[in-house]
Amino acid sequence: IYYCYDLDTGFEGTGPDCTSTTTTTSITSTTSTSLTGTSTSLSSTSTTTSTTTPDPGSCYPPTLGSDKDTSECSGKYPPDGTCTVSCTSGYLGNPVVYYCYSLEDMFVGSGPDCVPTTTTTTTTTASITTTTTTTSTTTPMNGTCYPPVIGQDKDTSLCSGIFPPGTCTVSCAAGYSGDPVTYYCY
Repeated sequence: IYYCYDLDTGFEGTGPDCTSTTTTTSITSTTSTSLTGTSTSLSSTSTTTSTTTPDPGSCYPPTLGSDKDTSECSGKYPPDGTCTVSCTSGYLGNPVVYYCYSLEDMFVGSGPDCVPTTTTTTTTTASITTTTTTTSTTTPMNGTCYPPVIGQDKDTSLCSGIFPPGTCTVSCAAGYSGDPVTYYCY
């Protein structure tokens, strides 16, 4: 709440609390180089993670990274469970065999060594926001309270020309959100 106790001082008080409503958007450009040439494209990446509980008594598939395919390792039982782990699409490498000897040890093995088949360069462009603030000062009419000067995130346009006893409402400026506050001119 703001109060105007005398015409020389004008309004005094605090509020409203305003929060910016600006949203930032970025675009990613991906360039891939392969043995056949270079291409540039805009891309969108979506990652889906799925968790599956293994069959009772079977070994948990090994967790090796996104460049390795362990899908063949589900539903394998000790002591003689085996599966082949290979490289996922976009990677090259020799497949390897993992062994499930016991539920305590789970799968045992190493590799494969997967090498990307493409070189990817990612560039993120930054957005530039330009804010223009126009401030105009006028001498208030004789006998009115001076409008409050409280920051560019607040709209005090309704507080000009208020004679005591009077009130005005201060709200958040465009691009900000928050509840309006009543100012009093005594």
